[in-house]
Amino acid sequence: MIASMTGYGKSENKNKNFSINVEIKSVNNRFFEPILKLPNSIKDYEQIITNLLKKECERGRIYINISIIRNNNYNHFRLNKDILKSYLSIIKEINKHTNLNESFSAINLMKLPEILESVDLNEKNQGIKNITINTVKSAIKDFKKFRIKEGKNLNIEINKYLKKIKNTLNKIEKFSKKNTQKELANYKKKIKNYMPNFSKLEDDCLYQEIAIIIEKKDISEEIVRLNSHLDLFNSYLLSKKSEGKKKNFLLQEMNREINTIGSKSDNIKIKHLVVDIKNNLEKTREQVQNIL
Repeated sequence: MIASMTGYGKSENKNKNFSINVEIKSVNNRFFEPILKLPNSIKDYEQIITNLLKKECERGRIYINISIIRNNNYNHFRLNKDILKSYLSIIKEINKHTNLNESFSAINLMKLPEILESVDLNEKNQGIKNITINTVKSAIKDFKKFRIKEGKNLNIEINKYLKKIKNTLNKIEKFSKKNTQKELANYKKKIKNYMPNFSKLEDDCLYQEIAIIIEKKDISEEIVRLNSHLDLFNSYLLSKKSEGKKKNFLLQEMNREINTIGSKSDNIKIKHLVVDIKNNLEKTREQVQNIL
């Protein structure tokens, strides 16, 4: 299964105090590089968020943007109901003993000592922490789905290029078998034209040298190795792991083999086919750069 390094995911969440939006984007990078944009209220959780991204996203330049909006009903203070009851009880008793009928407005009551208490900072932040972590996890899940979807598109493109490479390599193999016999005949013909008076012994020795030259130009081993690399690459595409780095290293080996084929062969048709394979290998490499 292939996953792309390019991805996008988002999630929204809210509770009675906060609304939070998380957006994640990524582009290609050889390593894991998180870039976080966080409001001050959750700066303390930067490492927790980074660890979540590293665990789930593996590689790429990851941009995460988090915005938090406090709801209108979010209070920094709350009513101390026990203190309020005590004050009201005292007011009632004063009125009873003095025959007064005094009443207090809500504003006057708020001015009384300890009637309001501040909401504990840790308590507020705990609410922010929980909703932030849960929303980040949800955004990462959405982000990973996008990466897998993009990976399927990459898989289609890569398979297209691999089939072209395989077909072209089969043509090279056919031309190579025909070309070996033709080269041997050409060498013999040229030698007889330039040196018609060679003795039988000299003739045999010369043919041995020609055979050595042709063997050095033989590309059958490179073709076998390149076919083996193609089979291995296809198995990587079917693997449950994405393993973009491993695919990239294998492409480097494939490039070495096709370069050797090009340098060994003197046949112009084979050289043209080598160029076609190099072109498709480069297109494959461009797609593999996007694989996680």
